[in-house]
Amino acid sequence: MDETIPENDAAAARQDYWERRADSLYLQYVFFLARVVGRDARSVIDIGSNDCPYLEWLDWIPRKVSVDIEAPYRAAGVEGHTGDFLTMDLNEDFDLALCLQVLEHVPDVVAFARKLLATAPHLIISVPYRWEPGEAEHIHDPVDEDKVAAWFGRKPNYRIVVREPFFKKRRMIAYFDRDNPLRRIGKPEVHARRPSPLIPPRSSG
Repeated sequence: MDETIPENDAAAARQDYWERRADSLYLQYVFFLARVVGRDARSVIDIGSNDCPYLEWLDWIPRKVSVDIEAPYRAAGVEGHTGDFLTMDLNEDFDLALCLQVLEHVPDVVAFARKLLATAPHLIISVPYRWEPGEAEHIHDPVDEDKVAAWFGRKPNYRIVVREPFFKKRRMIAYFDRDNPLRRIGKPEVHARRPSPLIPPRSSG
């Protein structure tokens, strides 16, 4: 029996996935970090987009690329590529890379993580944090700091664990500076971050 999901059903599932996460706290944390460490970025790649439009939030970055094995995000100003990131020849070094809620699904996760590090000098990831095995369609639960460090061969420069209001499950967000594993983000860099597109500028009146 053919169990292939019809494309319109798959698209509806992806839309539902996005609508349930669009205002998530973990995404707000991710894009706060992006506005700090990617302040001067001219290119960004998102790996495992699942047709989610959050790359458009990075409105100061002119080159935006989405990669997904089934459903990259495509829009005006966002270039989408369908394929396996592990075997894809990107032939480009991006300024910033994102990989959100993907690693827990990847069989060859060490090779995947090391390629992520090689793709851009600044990398932001998110993963489920200490979820019980079998709670979701993940193959690496529970994920914690030690497991992430083993995947990447090093600790992140920064990490934070986030819990959504009214939910028990948590996610870990981590930032890696490829070229400076000991870098620490200071207040001057945070204060110099890009302004949020979600907050209107203050009136001068």
